[in-house]
Formats: sequence, structure tokens, C-alpha cells
Amino acid sequence: MKPHKQDLTDLFVELGKDWPSEAIIGALKRKGFDLRDIEKERGLKEGSVRNVFYRKCPSYQVAIAQKIGVPPAVIWPSRYSSEQPMTA
Repeated sequence: MKPHKQDLTDLFVELGKDWPSEAIIGALKRKGFDLRDIEKERGLKEGSVRNVFYRKCPSYQVAIAQKIGVPPAVIWPSRYSSEQPMTA
């Protein structure tokens, strides 16, 4: 018998709401990355990418979303148009 696959996404993020920073960091970690990896790739000072948690930073948002494997609008729906349905 095949075990039932649980969707535990709702324990970490709320559909239609911006992901908490902990969920973003956890998703990056699960994919084998951290914020420092993105900073190194872009030649940024340590701590620069953390600004994405406090204000709109489109280039950082895209970089993080690409590493996680979802569109930026899924992670930060409040920062993007709501014309398209978003799923986590």
C-alpha cells in the first residue's frame, strides 16, 4: 500500500499571504541554498539580501524564487498583481 502524501504547506505559509522569512529560509535550505549563496553569486555584501524581508527588492525576490523553484508572486503575493492564481 502506497503511503498517503501529506501537503503540509499550510503549516508554514498561508495561501495568498506573503511567506514568513523563516519559511523562505527553510525552502532555500531544503533546496541546498542560503541567502549568502545568492549574495556571493551577485557579489553583494553579507546581509544584503535580507532586505527582501522588509521591502520590495525585485532582483532579490527573483533570485530567491528561482532557487526555490516557484514564481516570486507565490512567495510575495502582496508585491505582485493578483491577476493570476497563486499556489504554493
